[in-house]
Amino acid sequence: MEFAPIVLFVYNRPDLTLNTLEYLSRNEEAKESTLYVYCDGAKAGASPEQLQLIKQVREIVHSRQWCGKVVILEAEKNKGLATAVIDGVTEVIGKHGKIIVLEDDLTVSPFFLKFMNDALTKYAQEEKLLAVHGYLYPFKVPADYTASTFLVHDPGSLGWGTWSRAWKKFEPDTHKVIELIKLKGLKRAFDFWGAYPFFRMLHQHKNGKVSSWAIRWRATAYLHDMLTLYPVKSLVRHDGNVAAATHHYKEEDWLYTEIYQAPVPVGNIPVENNLPMEKVFAKFLRANAGMTIPAKIKNRLKQYWKKITGHA
Repeated sequence: MEFAPIVLFVYNRPDLTLNTLEYLSRNEEAKESTLYVYCDGAKAGASPEQLQLIKQVREIVHSRQWCGKVVILEAEKNKGLATAVIDGVTEVIGKHGKIIVLEDDLTVSPFFLKFMNDALTKYAQEEKLLAVHGYLYPFKVPADYTASTFLVHDPGSLGWGTWSRAWKKFEPDTHKVIELIKLKGLKRAFDFWGAYPFFRMLHQHKNGKVSSWAIRWRATAYLHDMLTLYPVKSLVRHDGNVAAATHHYKEEDWLYTEIYQAPVPVGNIPVENNLPMEKVFAKFLRANAGMTIPAKIKNRLKQYWKKITGHA
């Protein structure tokens, strides 16, 4: 098997970067894989403390031979995660035809690379497949579902892989994406039937209020009716729920999940959307992402309390 190259995006979090690299290197396939590490540059006016953190991250990246071959690319200026991911994935997938993508706040199972490479090989020519994902929300898979994998539209962004044939469908123009979703009547499904405001995030991105490559990648799945393969046990844990996080920090980390410490086989399942499992995704998000009416009221009250008292 020709192993897919791994791309890791890092910036200014040395402890998390070290953790990601340590666990990645424990995969048996790591010694035969190529690892590309994209180190983002400092923002204009960065403090001495920030510059030191960026330096520490780069020292960690250079400190060991984490995979069979390591290619380190250090940006002079700050790109931001969204631009860095789009540019990096486009560059590497153009050379290799397939890719595995990680960010600096992910801990992976020792069997993560096996699952990803097995799936990327098995579904390489399956036009219905958009991606492979290693992370699974911490919900209980229905007891009557006995296969080791399933397929849904949601491509995820926490430890994933894809092929050049799929990445070519990625549309960076958010205005065009919004119009196509409306034209095709996909808004309700795109929002997991009201479970999470993904469509609103597209508008926020268009208006410069958020920066996200993942929301546009999600749109790719729905606009082309393409699916992502998931394991029924999570092979990735998200460890980025820290106060310094740019894109994700919650007082209660509902994304946290235990890592499965055994191989997940990539067997034969129907190449079709598993709608019941999508409904499980929706139920989990509605219950945990603050989208229920009680959760919204609680959040508003907390914001009001913080405003009038000056305390969180």
